[in-house]
Amino acid sequence: MSKPNSGIQLARLFGIRFFLDYSWFLIAAIVTYSLSTAFFPGFLPGRSDVFYFILGTVAALLFFLSILLHELGHSLVSQRCGIPVPRITLLFIGGIAEISREPDDPKTELKIALAGPAVTVVLVIVYHLLSRVFGHFEFPGISLLFGWLAEVNLFLVVFNAIPGYPLDGGRVLRALLWARSGNLRRATYLTSRIGVGFSWVLIVLGVIALFNKEWSALTLLIIGIFLKTAAESGYQQALYHEVLAGVRVRDIMSRAPVCIPSRLPVNLVVDDFFLANHHVAFPVANDENEFQGMLQLEDLKNLPREKWPFTSAGDLVAAQDLSLIGISGDEAAHKAMRRLLLPDQGRLAVIEQHQLAGIITRHDILKFIKIHTELEA
Repeated sequence: MSKPNSGIQLARLFGIRFFLDYSWFLIAAIVTYSLSTAFFPGFLPGRSDVFYFILGTVAALLFFLSILLHELGHSLVSQRCGIPVPRITLLFIGGIAEISREPDDPKTELKIALAGPAVTVVLVIVYHLLSRVFGHFEFPGISLLFGWLAEVNLFLVVFNAIPGYPLDGGRVLRALLWARSGNLRRATYLTSRIGVGFSWVLIVLGVIALFNKEWSALTLLIIGIFLKTAAESGYQQALYHEVLAGVRVRDIMSRAPVCIPSRLPVNLVVDDFFLANHHVAFPVANDENEFQGMLQLEDLKNLPREKWPFTSAGDLVAAQDLSLIGISGDEAAHKAMRRLLLPDQGRLAVIEQHQLAGIITRHDILKFIKIHTELEA
């Protein structure tokens, strides 16, 4: 699967940062509870509650490990194909591998899409063999645990085979449609529509289960909402990739932006810029037009008013890391868009040879995309 941007950082492996989505804890608790109170007692009656809880917890954690290995399969093949994967966000029912860019061709897309299911098929075989081995040596609890893991991973393969983006089956279908038509955006649009349709099926089933007071309701709702969001954002990413291909930041940026002189006192900054222009942020530059930082409304609110006449705009932005709020005019526009989609990152200063050349905002790029897509219609 592919794309959110929240969670708890777990580790860094193969150059990939692993995060745990907050929803993991809810689904993990539901699965562990169901296994330890219903599944294992139903097949192995007469054992202690502690025994069932240990089996349920181990089974849930091993299934989570299976998800991790599935996503790692996608990511390692992606990196082998020259597409870095900076981050994977793990949910209990899947993962979000955030690739740095779209694949260059359908063949690469197909390789990446099939890598995850291939890992899961291997896990199904391994878990099944372990279940048979432990059953032969009369360890029924462990045999049942691995048997459950084999079945649930097999279900994961079947579930992911549904041809709706961002599921693996959807990515395979996207690769085939892309190879046939040569149009990545069109292929992504068709498969994402299937993905959205399937997500609504899961959401409706979740609502029905909720009215019936079934534990599966929350799981179905979370999966459905996740798939719907990922399918819609997947098409947007493909659209950005196609329209912004070969476009540089300087091609889109707003030139000669309203700029605050770094030596101007804050009381005059408020009157002459924030109240006069009604923006929430302005670039700050010195007399040589060298970029000093981005002054935001929040910076003013955090400074006591009695200090305004004695504090300059340059003083307020002096501690800022310019690499986080600035970008080169030669940079690819799609990279700027990726940064601008981050929370609280609505604008970037465009820097050329330390000089402020312009401003690029999320709105600038979206307007550029809208004009180009409407002209193509």
